[in-house]
Amino acid sequence: MRRPLLLMLPLLAAANGALAASCKETAGAEQAKAYVEQCLEVSPATHPPCNALNPCELIQDEIRRGCAILVKSGDDVPPFCKSELPPGQKDEGQEEPE
Repeated sequence: MRRPLLLMLPLLAAANGALAASCKETAGAEQAKAYVEQCLEVSPATHPPCNALNPCELIQDEIRRGCAILVKSGDDVPPFCKSELPPGQKDEGQEEPE
C-alpha cells in the first residue's frame, strides 16, 4: 500500500512549489493594499481576484483588464489606467510656465 503514496510524492512536491506567494508577501503590505484598491476600483468581475493573499501578477492582470474595458467603453479612467490609453487620448498635462 505504501508504493502508490511514494509514487505520488513527486507530484505533491511539484504542486506545492507551483503555489505562488501572496502579493502581501512579495510586494509588502502597503503596495499590496494599493493594488487591491486599484483592482476593486476597475474590476467588473462579480468575484474579482482583488485580494492581497493572491499573487500580485493576478491582481495586476485584473487591473489591466479592468482598465482596458474602461478605455474601450470610453468611460473616464482613473490615473493609474492612463498607460492603457491610446497616445492621442493621453492627458499629457499642461505645460509648466517658463
